Amino acid sequence: MSFKVGRILGAALVISLFVQMHIATDGYASRGTKIAFTSTRDGNLEIYVMDGDGKNQRRVTVHQNVDRYPTWSPDGKKIAFVSNRNGGRIQIWVIDADGKNTIRLTDGVSDQNPDWSPDGTKIAYDFLLNPWDNDKWNRTIYVMDSDGRNSRQLIEKPEWDTNPSWSPDGGKIAFRSNNHEMSAEIYVMDSDGGDIERLTRGGFSKYMPAWSPDGSRIAYCTSDHIWVMDSDGKNQRILTNRGWHEHPTWSPDSQKIAFQSWNGARRAFSIFTVDAIGGAVNQIDQVHEKGDTDPDWFNPGQLSVSPEGSRITMWGRLKKFASDLR
Repeated sequence: MSFKVGRILGAALVISLFVQMHIATDGYASRGTKIAFTSTRDGNLEIYVMDGDGKNQRRVTVHQNVDRYPTWSPDGKKIAFVSNRNGGRIQIWVIDADGKNTIRLTDGVSDQNPDWSPDGTKIAYDFLLNPWDNDKWNRTIYVMDSDGRNSRQLIEKPEWDTNPSWSPDGGKIAFRSNNHEMSAEIYVMDSDGGDIERLTRGGFSKYMPAWSPDGSRIAYCTSDHIWVMDSDGKNQRILTNRGWHEHPTWSPDSQKIAFQSWNGARRAFSIFTVDAIGGAVNQIDQVHEKGDTDPDWFNPGQLSVSPEGSRITMWGRLKKFASDLR
């Protein structure tokens, strides 16, 4: 076989693999993806899981106290969440995805908004500093090992820093910060807390950033819209009509965004999706008189990731392979 023929066959293999990947990710809603969320349908805020199309809903936590803000571990085996079940303190807990083995990870007064690192070894969250001192009371971003050990502050000079979101390669964390200004803005920093960069500016508060799985974009919300921008802060645009929309989370193929929105007919929050380029908004949770909030989207078939700073996606491997053939 000539070298030229070998290159052609190799390129054909690359294309074939890419097509198979596209087929595997297209139609994500019916091919095994899961969304964790919070609901009051059983009379108390608890963690639930449903398919990406809203079907097969099941309850994960069972407790008389509040359980909220679920976030999947990268392997889909665990869900971190926030609960006040330990004497009223708001802390981060973790539970197996089947509802077993609940473990408390933090011991602060108000620890919130957990987000797993892509390799599953760490969890970022926001932490209330000096809760008993009104002059120094503040929030900032912490990171800990996924078993709750080695908790440490990331930002040397904290402002009001919340809502951490890891980049897919593990090298960056997006977050919201007031920075003592009139409006909260979206920032990004290295995963060790260095090189903080401001991405948004002006006019109204932005919060709850969410990095797309392909790493190219960041969704976030304001008081009345879901927005999306490039990961460097460029091309900021509105995706939704005016309403009370929060907690954006991306589909595994980076094509859709799920979020919670106020449903006027039910007088409660429901979970909706919208295309990442804008368009029709569709409700995916079942209609009932209680509210559903805090969606977090997970694909059980996603590829595993390697440690921080060295993650290579399958698409990255294919592009490198195709380049080597030239």
